[in-house]
Amino acid sequence: MKTKFITLWILWSLLGALLIYGVSSSDSDKNMLTLVALVLSFSPLLGLMLALGSPKAAEQFNNWIKENQNALYYIAGGLTILFAIPGLLTGNFDPYHTIIFGFITLAVFGVMKQNRAEEFKFNWSDVAIWLLLWIPFDLRWYDGMQENLDYTWWSMAISVTAVIGWYGYRNANIGYNLVPKFKDLTIAVLSLIMIMAVVIPPGLATGFLTFSIPESYDIPKLSAHFIGLFLTVALPEELFFRGLLLRGLEKVSSKKWIPMAVSSLAFGLMHWNNVNDLSMQITYVSLATIAGLGYGWAYRKSGNNLFAAILAHTLVDWVWKLFLAS
Repeated sequence: MKTKFITLWILWSLLGALLIYGVSSSDSDKNMLTLVALVLSFSPLLGLMLALGSPKAAEQFNNWIKENQNALYYIAGGLTILFAIPGLLTGNFDPYHTIIFGFITLAVFGVMKQNRAEEFKFNWSDVAIWLLLWIPFDLRWYDGMQENLDYTWWSMAISVTAVIGWYGYRNANIGYNLVPKFKDLTIAVLSLIMIMAVVIPPGLATGFLTFSIPESYDIPKLSAHFIGLFLTVALPEELFFRGLLLRGLEKVSSKKWIPMAVSSLAFGLMHWNNVNDLSMQITYVSLATIAGLGYGWAYRKSGNNLFAAILAHTLVDWVWKLFLAS
């Protein structure tokens, strides 16, 4: 593995350690040992996720996993160690769940490696792995496997697994590039404006949305919230629904509107369990589907670059947090 990837991985991991410690240390329920365990488990994942967002670093990493016959075991083993660290350090180690995690991770990468091809084409094994990774995560089934790891860790874990699996082993041109360009910034802002113009009126009319503007804002807290939204909400959701589902369906469909409609509706349905009332569920799914169309537009308009869709998604959720309540 060459120096570009290693350097970025170390740099982002160190910055991630500072960020994770700063955010987690404000939680009075966490003692120092728990904080250390979280930093050691989280930061390498965050560093890996961001390092792979650099095209040059990702190319070096992808070449390594294709050339090294044992790379599969190193990666699966490394992720399993990160999963086990909090339990080992806090005395809550569960060997059964650790073995399950390790074998699932190894199996996912093994299938991806076996299905490697010069040109990516979405197949049924891709669908099965997509479901295996996303559905338990979305329904929070993973949470019971390790009590010290929450939504944030799992969002990073499935994102890293998906990027390595599809982008690395499967040669899927999903557009996982986190290096911003001015064009992407412009597209993201346009997507934000279009989505808000369409979803706010019906949201207000149905009572699902109300304007909620506080007297003052905590800028540091809002900045941290923006970063959190980008990394743990927008990134995994855009990776799975635009980079993998939309892009994958485009590989097997001759009509462009079908992948866009299916991926946007699937994204909308993901929000069904976020509210309880039936009418609100229908409204939420409808508005989220419209938002999904906007993110899909940003993804396609940018030349299938995930950064534009991720930023648009982050801006929508952030503005929602700043000015609206549901």
